[in-house]
Amino acid sequence: MKNSEMDKLMAHCSHYFKQGEPRVIHNPTLTDPHIDVLLYEPSEAYPFWKMVTMGASDFKMPDAPKLLGNRNEYMIFVDASVDLEDRDVTEWYYNQLMEVAFYPIGGNCCITYGHSLEWGEDEEEPSDMVGAFIEMPQILEDVGALHCKLGTFKKATCLQAVLLTRAEIDRLLEIGPEAFSEYLYPEDGGPMHYLSERYRSDKF
Repeated sequence: MKNSEMDKLMAHCSHYFKQGEPRVIHNPTLTDPHIDVLLYEPSEAYPFWKMVTMGASDFKMPDAPKLLGNRNEYMIFVDASVDLEDRDVTEWYYNQLMEVAFYPIGGNCCITYGHSLEWGEDEEEPSDMVGAFIEMPQILEDVGALHCKLGTFKKATCLQAVLLTRAEIDRLLEIGPEAFSEYLYPEDGGPMHYLSERYRSDKF
């Protein structure tokens, strides 16, 4: 991304998260596109960690029906009790976010709201999570958070990835993405399931 685009994305996220500038976790490898991650601490408005890709939108996805946009950035939300001051802990969540960001790039395909992806178990980094569901970040009160204008002809759709267990992916395949989205963000005021975890807990 150009520096001006990075500035616009950071300003966008800071505005809708209602907090100051984030820390930047720099990608240590030479990837194309180069994707870093913004890390926002838990805040009064949104008392959980926010991690957002910065650079995924450099990839223009192929045209497909029902796309919210052809360039995406991705975010995950992590419970405030998780120690993201610990580099090893942060690295695991960073790696999951990168799995999501590079999925359409590696396959030259598109992903958007309602899509899911799987990467399976990782023996070197054990976890309950084997994939993710792509959701709109409905926990954010302003729907303007969904789109970020980066330039005259470049706009990023800011989507949420919710990490899922094998059982949850099986449930998603059984009930379909619309019903699963309702489970994550119920309209009846029931408990929301928007936090990403390494090991599933009753906080989800």
